[in-house]
Amino acid sequence: MPGRVNGFSLAYTAVGAVVLWSGIKGETISATFRGLLSGQAPGTNTEPISDGTVLQSDVNTGTSIPGVTAGIPAGVAAGGTPSANKALGALLAAAYGWGPGSSNWPYLESGWEEESGWSQYAAYDASDPYNNAYGIPQANPGTKMASAGSDWKTNPATQIKWGLGYIKAEYGSPSQVPGWTPDGPAAGYAGY
Repeated sequence: MPGRVNGFSLAYTAVGAVVLWSGIKGETISATFRGLLSGQAPGTNTEPISDGTVLQSDVNTGTSIPGVTAGIPAGVAAGGTPSANKALGALLAAAYGWGPGSSNWPYLESGWEEESGWSQYAAYDASDPYNNAYGIPQANPGTKMASAGSDWKTNPATQIKWGLGYIKAEYGSPSQVPGWTPDGPAAGYAGY
């Protein structure tokens, strides 16, 4: 039926919006949910998310960069964890029509899971991370992402925006990336 909204897509988008709002306002996700459930307007909670620092011990997916401690700028989704990055990716991909519920989302979701585990610190070569494949979209070299923002080394939003633009320009959509399938990369996949 035209005009119907898939309930799963709507719920996923709402959760993603809460994650994004929490990150922008510097609140914990649970504080944002508690506030919404109690009728508070978003942004009136005072429970801080953190001091904004991501330590190397926080990086739990992909190849990490030895000794990196980076301040995450204001406006970045909650914490930059792989799950928060994926939620942010879902929101940003929706602007292309590739968000959850679209036929392209499974390709993007599994493609970047394979590439980086949705970690903004994933590096193909930890000895020289910025001049090799780096970040959520595994830009090669990572310095390419500077065209999307000067905070490309640490900001998952900048990396995701660059990656979505790259996929659009090079392939048209995630479902057209050679070797990407909805269930993970095809046999012999070596990167896009």
